[in-house]
Amino acid sequence: VYIVNFRSLQAWRAEGLTLSTSSNEACKMYDAILTQYVKWRNDDSLGGIEGCISAVQAADPNFVMGHVISTGLELVATTSSTRLNERLSSAVRRTVELANSQDITPRERLHVKAMELFSHGVAVHHNLHYPYFYYTGSFTV
Repeated sequence: VYIVNFRSLQAWRAEGLTLSTSSNEACKMYDAILTQYVKWRNDDSLGGIEGCISAVQAADPNFVMGHVISTGLELVATTSSTRLNERLSSAVRRTVELANSQDITPRERLHVKAMELFSHGVAVHHNLHYPYFYYTGSFTV
């Protein structure tokens, strides 16, 4: 059995990637989501990506990056759009509102902006620390 030690709040900070939450559990489950997404494989022992998203939200319902990843993954994986799916549109708005109401890092703020722009059909590219954007036109869905 392969066991992964997911990054804590302090481990993220040590890598120069501060997360704006006080919850170690939220940070570890955020890392678990990223790990499963990058490996393109659900870890059933963690409840898969969906189970980890639920765990992040339970650990810190206001963790902006938890909202960014859950809403962002849904935007990438869905055949719907924010114009046709009010729940998805509401999730995008909620994430932006949370970000605007908190003192989050500039890197986190850029991730929120990337998720918001992507929801409107703007292509988003990402490097290790910062997303960057260019407009490709809106989705027609």
